[in-house]
Amino acid sequence: MIRKYYGRSIAALLLIPVAAILAAGIFNAIDPELARGHDNYARNFALLEHLRIGVWLAGLVLLCALWLLACVWLLRAKSRRGAWLSLALLGPPGFAVLTALSDRSPPAPADAYRRQLERLPRLLRVLYEVLRFAAFGVVALQLVEWFDSGTAILEATRRGIALASVLAERDASSGMWAFGDSLRAACLFVLLYALWPAGCNAVARLIRPLSRAVRP
Repeated sequence: MIRKYYGRSIAALLLIPVAAILAAGIFNAIDPELARGHDNYARNFALLEHLRIGVWLAGLVLLCALWLLACVWLLRAKSRRGAWLSLALLGPPGFAVLTALSDRSPPAPADAYRRQLERLPRLLRVLYEVLRFAAFGVVALQLVEWFDSGTAILEATRRGIALASVLAERDASSGMWAFGDSLRAACLFVLLYALWPAGCNAVARLIRPLSRAVRP
């Protein structure tokens, strides 16, 4: 049951970027100017505009619902009280605090990551969480930077223009790109936190047979 809640939380987080991309695609596809040249242009334009706004609101509600579900299921996996859910309002930093909460669920034999955390003194545990927060933030920002560089190179190759021209176009709309980069970095930051325990346990399972093999 505990693993199921962890899986649900990760699945909800993975669905957030998918839902955001789909909502943005539908929003951009609905162009009120499609009503141009038809009878009742004003009415059709208003209907398309209302539909466009409705898609945007529905997408926003869906993203918020997925985020809350991810946080709720994480708390259930840790057997923590629902009062901690208020931290979800803080966004990625709040999720980082939720993942740092001590786990009160029944211990699992294969959860080596949890056992190692529980052995740490409180001061070292706090230091570990601070360093993990900073490291994940740096990694997320670096991945977004590499993504921007890669997409710029691909766009320049596809259009057959110089890379400097593509970068100049992006600089002209730097506000939009900065907002998109911040969303991508926040998403990666949260996913790193969500997948970190599972990744550590996977590495521990790989190392365990090797350590047994080298023992005399």
